[in-house]
Amino acid sequence: MKRIKGLTLIPLLLLSTGCIQKPPKQPQTTVIYNTPSETVDQGIVIDYGQRPVTDVTQIVVPYEQPRSRYLQGSYGNNYKLKNFINMMARKHHYDKYKLNAIFSTVSRDPQALEKIGAFRTSKPTQSKATLPGSWDKYRGNFLTESRINKGVNFWRENVNYLNEASQRYGVAPEYIIGIIGVETNFGGYTGKHSILNALTSIALEFPKREKFFQSELENYLLMIRDEKLPPQKIKGSYAGAFGLSQFMPSSFREYAVDLDQDGHINLFTAADAIGSIANYFKGRGKWNNRIPVAMKTYYNKPRFYGLPTGFKTRYTQSHLKSLGMRPSSNFYGYKGKVSLIKLSRYSRDELWWGTANFHAIARYNPQDYYAMAVHQLAQAIRKAYYKRR
Repeated sequence: MKRIKGLTLIPLLLLSTGCIQKPPKQPQTTVIYNTPSETVDQGIVIDYGQRPVTDVTQIVVPYEQPRSRYLQGSYGNNYKLKNFINMMARKHHYDKYKLNAIFSTVSRDPQALEKIGAFRTSKPTQSKATLPGSWDKYRGNFLTESRINKGVNFWRENVNYLNEASQRYGVAPEYIIGIIGVETNFGGYTGKHSILNALTSIALEFPKREKFFQSELENYLLMIRDEKLPPQKIKGSYAGAFGLSQFMPSSFREYAVDLDQDGHINLFTAADAIGSIANYFKGRGKWNNRIPVAMKTYYNKPRFYGLPTGFKTRYTQSHLKSLGMRPSSNFYGYKGKVSLIKLSRYSRDELWWGTANFHAIARYNPQDYYAMAVHQLAQAIRKAYYKRR
C-alpha cells in the first residue's frame, strides 16, 4: 500500500515542476435545434436545457421528425386519415412512418370545428352586412386611434423593409401595413390554435370544406418538411392561418419570401411578413401601382337598391354617373371600370367605387367590409405617418 501511494505522488511531483503539461481543455459542444414556434419562431437558436458553459461550439441541427410504424392519437382509427397518409406517401414520396408519428400527436380541436361552422345546422336568413349600421360596427373594430398609432410606429420601425418590398413589388407601404393591422393588430394576436390540430380536425370532420382543408393540410405537411419545422410548434387561427401576415399553408408555399435574407422564411418576423404580403398582392392580386384603390361617391338617396354590389361587380363610370352617383374627386385620373361597394351605415348607404387593386385586397379575404377596412386603415396610417414626420 505504501508503494502505491508513493507511485501516485510521482506524477503530481512532475506536474508541479512542469515536466508534465496538462492537456488543453477541449471546448464543449452543445447541440442546438433551430425550432420556430409562436414565441420562438423569431429565427432564434434555442438551447434545450443544456447547462450554461463557456467556450461553446454551437451546431445548429435541423429538426428531424420521428418515425412510427403505428398511427395513434385522436384520429388513429380514422379511415379518411389513413387514406390521406397513403396519398401523401404516393404523391409526394412522404415517409409514411413519419406521417404516422406526426398525426399521432394530433388532438381534436372542437373550438376550430365550431368556429368554422362544422356543427351549424342552418344558415342565417339575412347577411349581417345588409343590416343598417353594420359598417359602423365593423369599422369601429379597426379604425381606432390605438391601431393607427401602432401602424405609424410599425412603419417607423420597419421603414427599410417596407421601402424594399414596395420597390420590388410595386405595392404602397400603407397597404402592406393595413393588412398586418387588420389581420393581427401588428402582432398583438396571431392565434393560439395548433395549425396541425385545426387543419386535421376540419379536414376530417367538415365534409362541406373537406377538399379545401385537405389541400391546406397537404401544403402544411410539405411546408414543414421543406422548412424542417416541428409540426406542432406553429400556432395560428382556427382556420389554419399563421404569422403576422396570417398566410394559409398554400399561400406560404407560393408567395412567402425571405426578405431579410437570413436563410429561412419566418412569417412571425416583420421583414418576411412584409415581403410576403407584397409578393402576394403582386402575384395573386395582380396589384397595379399606376391606379388608385377606391373612391367614395355621393348619392342623393339614403338607401341604394339599384344594382348588384360587391368587389366582383364591374361597371363603367359613365353608367354609374347616369344613375345619380357623383365622384368625390377626380379619382387620380382613373377612367377604367369599377366595382360598386355598398357600406350600410345607420343613416344611409355609403357608396364607393373600387378598382382592380380593391379586388386585389379582397383576394386576401373575399369580403367587401374587410377590403374597405384595410383601405381606410391604410389611408389613415399614411396620413398620420407623414403628418408626424
